[in-house]
Amino acid sequence: MFKSNAQLQADLARWRSQGWVSEAGAHEIGRELASRGSGVGLYGALAVLGAILLGFAAMSFVAANWDHMSKLARLVLLGSSIAASYGTAHELFRRHLDPFAHAAALTGIAMFGASIMLIAQMYHMDGNPPDAVWLWATGALAAGLLLQSNPALAASIVLICVWSFMETEQQRAGIHWSFLPMWAIAASGVAMKRWRRGMHLLALAISAWLVVSLLRHDWSAGRYLLVVTGVALAALAALAGPIIDRWRRISNTMLMHGMTLAYIGLFAIQFVPLQWFGNNQKPNLWLWGGGTLALLIAAMAAGWRTGNQRVLWLSYAFFSIEIFTLYITKIGSLLGTSAFFFIAGLLVIALATVAYRMRETNTTATGATS
Repeated sequence: MFKSNAQLQADLARWRSQGWVSEAGAHEIGRELASRGSGVGLYGALAVLGAILLGFAAMSFVAANWDHMSKLARLVLLGSSIAASYGTAHELFRRHLDPFAHAAALTGIAMFGASIMLIAQMYHMDGNPPDAVWLWATGALAAGLLLQSNPALAASIVLICVWSFMETEQQRAGIHWSFLPMWAIAASGVAMKRWRRGMHLLALAISAWLVVSLLRHDWSAGRYLLVVTGVALAALAALAGPIIDRWRRISNTMLMHGMTLAYIGLFAIQFVPLQWFGNNQKPNLWLWGGGTLALLIAAMAAGWRTGNQRVLWLSYAFFSIEIFTLYITKIGSLLGTSAFFFIAGLLVIALATVAYRMRETNTTATGATS
């Protein structure tokens, strides 16, 4: 049975009074519970949905009356709408009505984005479209940091990614390095809030940027850099997990994202048409396929050892994708494919036997010491 944060906080106070938990330990556990939050609940979800509807209503009202208003009236209306949204959010935070405050902050972000587009239309500004998205992302990031709003920070991270991808699409060459300082500012806000889901979102954002940066521009070396980066990140998480978790409990997330990056790179090496990268050489599927399966089995072992269910299921999924793709690709010939799967099957069964015996040994040792 799962307990709410309030129940866990009450248990923590009791454990501390009985001397089971030190004062410093209780403080850190309390911070960890606070960072998890209790979820927005139904009323929070409805508040956010209501804010979205109000935002669309406001934009529709402005659009309906746009032609009948002077430029000054338009600017005053847009500015006052943004100020009212953020002011309401601040007041709601002060009254500890956080879900409604987050909804008001999101309304302000939506109005800010609409204002950018409407003002550009009003003054016939034909600038660079990604610049408008960057300005919108900057405003959302400022709102998230100043109001300490997790949903606002999440919106800013999404907008930063959209801006970076738009810039990458326009440049068609090179890496969009300007993404990194914006991502770092958002990461500092998430770290200050100790927001676990925000850390997942940041990891997704930087992973997507890495994949796009290294694979988008017909750069064959990017595939190998992606594999090296992913393997290094996953190995660091697997080997130094306890040390990393003393600072922040992110080793499981690092392992999952490192494994994903490595597999994307390996998949590109094996199966993406190499002429896309200006290289007509065919990969050695015996070598790369076997290495990929070995790394996935290692990831399964790391997930099993650390109790990381997400890594386990992701490893199973990637393993299935790899096997199926190897099958339809065929390693040289059907006979060669058969031999590959036969050898791989024997190795996996052997590893399963070793894992089973290790489990039995651990169980016997535990029983003997109890």
